[in-house]
Amino acid sequence: MTLATNTRRIVAGAIAAAALPVAAASSAFAVSTSGCTATPLTPEYAYTQANGVKVLNYKIAVTCSSGRTAHITQERWEEDDWPNGDDHLGTSTFSVRGSTTLNNYRTLVDGEIGQEEVFQKIRFYVVSDNGVVSGWTGWHTSATRSFYN
Repeated sequence: MTLATNTRRIVAGAIAAAALPVAAASSAFAVSTSGCTATPLTPEYAYTQANGVKVLNYKIAVTCSSGRTAHITQERWEEDDWPNGDDHLGTSTFSVRGSTTLNNYRTLVDGEIGQEEVFQKIRFYVVSDNGVVSGWTGWHTSATRSFYN
């Protein structure tokens, strides 16, 4: 191995390592089981109501193979630093066949001074048309996004 080759590998590794935290912080990870895949997407601003309250969209991307239905539980959370625990904002359930992006519009909470840091967690199980039921997946969390209220 030459010095030039070694230098190129070190530089390439440093660039990849520098990009990793940005990619990990901004992207959600898909979870798959029994022919269905779901991804909890980062909450996003949707619109502001006439009374001035912001509305967020907690999206979930879902794809299921033919003959499969995903039964999804979504929890919405507001993140708090220690020693305060995260605040549970609500729970929703969905049943999905095929491929879609679920849109769940919810008002932005106003629980503290400054920004509200929100995220979602999902888990699901799959039922096939012939009656086979999978186990629940573990909880999978979206990235957190901050909003001023």
